[in-house]
Amino acid sequence: MKIYYVDGKFIPSDQAMIPVSDLAVLRGYGVCDIMRTYKGKPYFLNEHINRLDNSAKEIGLALPWSPKKMMDIVLETLKRNQLVDEVNIRIVITGGSSSDFFYPQGHPRLIILITDMKKLPDIWYEKGVKVITHLSERTLPDAKVTSYIPAAMALKKAKKKDAIESIYINRKMEVLEGTTSNLFAFFNSTLVTPKDGVLKGITRQAILSISNSLFKIEERVIKLEQLLKADEVFISGTNKCVVPVVQIDDTKISTGTPGKNTQKIIEALERHTVEFINS
Repeated sequence: MKIYYVDGKFIPSDQAMIPVSDLAVLRGYGVCDIMRTYKGKPYFLNEHINRLDNSAKEIGLALPWSPKKMMDIVLETLKRNQLVDEVNIRIVITGGSSSDFFYPQGHPRLIILITDMKKLPDIWYEKGVKVITHLSERTLPDAKVTSYIPAAMALKKAKKKDAIESIYINRKMEVLEGTTSNLFAFFNSTLVTPKDGVLKGITRQAILSISNSLFKIEERVIKLEQLLKADEVFISGTNKCVVPVVQIDDTKISTGTPGKNTQKIIEALERHTVEFINS
């Protein structure tokens, strides 16, 4: 049985609970983040914790824990689980209990959940995937919040159309990001990704960093009509890594097969992972 950290205590997963008066339950007020391990080591731990800390600031949630303290708790939680297989580390900071069921009282709760990694289908990476577009924009794009109702609705729509992800577009018909992924496109040999109105994913940042010596990079607006004419498209995320996109809605992207530049990025990210494991 997994051991979780909940509000100052390490407890078995089947005993994990928080009061129903918590604002995360009542109002969906809270922030979260997720990372994964490689060889038992949390990947991009500093970056995920710092983003979590920034997310809390974005929604006005004052934290009593420093980033260093939260990192220490994550590492201790991993240690207590004595893991063999790779796992996800899900961190949630709630708004805490509220006497008026609305206004934060200054006592947030920190929750760390250790969950099994779900292996994604090999065919996603070998043949590419289909995604759809969905009209939606994040209210606070710089904060990874616990409320995922828009994302859940968008993913439900995607599944009905045999797609694995929904890509948000705004009212200007500019593409933004996926429900749980960032979006990239190649136009010739230039790698382009939306700059504004998106959650800056940790994997996104890693891709931009490792691609800097491989391709010309632009962070800018991408219109939907431009995206549909891209030479290559892919999405990225903590668990997905890099997934080639070969169809958007009813439009085939280029040849309808994963592109060579996308493969270069997949290989570069794999090398980065190996370096991390061996560090």
